[in-house]
Amino acid sequence: MKRVLIIVLIVCAGFQSFSQPVSESTRKKVSAVFDVFNDFYVDIPDSIDNKFFNLGVNFSMLYDFQIAESDFSFAIGAGLGSHNFYTDAFVVEDSLNVSALYPIKSLYPGNDYKKNKISYSYLDIPLEFRLRTDKEFRAALGFKFGFLIDSHTKYKGEDYIFGSSDNIFVKFKDVPNIEKFRYGVTARVGWKFINLTGFYSLTNLFTKDKGPETYPISVGISLMPF
Repeated sequence: MKRVLIIVLIVCAGFQSFSQPVSESTRKKVSAVFDVFNDFYVDIPDSIDNKFFNLGVNFSMLYDFQIAESDFSFAIGAGLGSHNFYTDAFVVEDSLNVSALYPIKSLYPGNDYKKNKISYSYLDIPLEFRLRTDKEFRAALGFKFGFLIDSHTKYKGEDYIFGSSDNIFVKFKDVPNIEKFRYGVTARVGWKFINLTGFYSLTNLFTKDKGPETYPISVGISLMPF
């Protein structure tokens, strides 16, 4: 979380100076979008608890195609989205290669931990139908689909491997059955470079029939220098 906040402060401080040398023609054609958001996970198994704050970030560049001489345009681009899912459970894959979430304390009674999460990142292709007025009001409704490029788990807490009270840090790459292809609806509204943004995933976090049927809804702030 601290790292995310530092990035946001740096970006906010640099936006004003960064946007000055960009020509007006470039402003109308190219958009840089930096999102900071919180993921709310829907339909989590009743036996699992997760944190309210699951901070993530997204960065994308889009090219605008103005519709005639109107305030409307169509945009397409590319981006990277990074998400976190903080839970009290480990991902366990059974003999049929189906993933499930099991509470840590049901697997290791008495275990105490400080952090446990699933992290995953997608290379996205966003598409947007946009409105931008002379008064710098912005609104966009779109769709994006992406390809999984990274997934891992992180655990920090007592040593559950040897059952000691020593603190350990464990990271596992390639979480089994994380959905490799995602898609969903996006929306953005705001003024100048500050906007509210949202993403409603139409795919589950895990591959269908290969894991819990939970999916994220992202809500946050978009920063757009141009």
